[in-house]
Amino acid sequence: MRLRNVLLSSLILLLSCQTAEEKYDLETSQEEVLSREKIDEILSGFKKISFKNLDDDYKNYTDPDRKFLSKFKDFEYYILEGKDVFKFIVGKYRIQSFLSTDEYYTENRDNLEANHKQFWLVDKKMLYMVLDLILELDKQGYDKYGFYVRESHRHPKFNEARNGASQSQHLYGKAADLVIEDINKDGDITDEDKQIVLKILEEIVGNDGGLGLYPGTMTVHVDSRGYAARWDKR
Repeated sequence: MRLRNVLLSSLILLLSCQTAEEKYDLETSQEEVLSREKIDEILSGFKKISFKNLDDDYKNYTDPDRKFLSKFKDFEYYILEGKDVFKFIVGKYRIQSFLSTDEYYTENRDNLEANHKQFWLVDKKMLYMVLDLILELDKQGYDKYGFYVRESHRHPKFNEARNGASQSQHLYGKAADLVIEDINKDGDITDEDKQIVLKILEEIVGNDGGLGLYPGTMTVHVDSRGYAARWDKR
């Protein structure tokens, strides 16, 4: 009986030390997202809302000067609630990695059970690019998760706070900034790791999007703008 109590206490302690993400993974047994079809399936599971039907509180918060009314008028947003943000959307990268970490994000994180709504603008073509990077890294024997997504969608207010370009592709959910780590698994994080990623992305993106090279950093910008663009500086 004593041993049983000790084991039970250990299990309770282990569960209490888990992050909200780890608990979600345990509850849902979710798997890596390694195909375009699976990305489409996950996205299709969310309700959508057109920009014109977004509530005024959200519009006023994200675009207080109303500079982007005409830019966003034809866009549709995915509606996320509560733990939706923990879902894998590409590989093992969660939806939360592609969201603006603003007050809506924080309010939801602080009370997941309340199912606060968040509105996510994302171009699945950009997600496909990240997927293709993961698959090619794995194919070439590199660490397919040797990078993390620093940020992706940035609404106007969040973009300004990040000193983003006035017409940044992040505004339209078409961009992601990737921070490169030990891609080649040699125990060090060097420019060689970044060059591996850039070479692969050059082939993936081609004339369909942009690549920000950001020399002197371990960051790579990738976007699905629909035409070729390359630059060195932020």
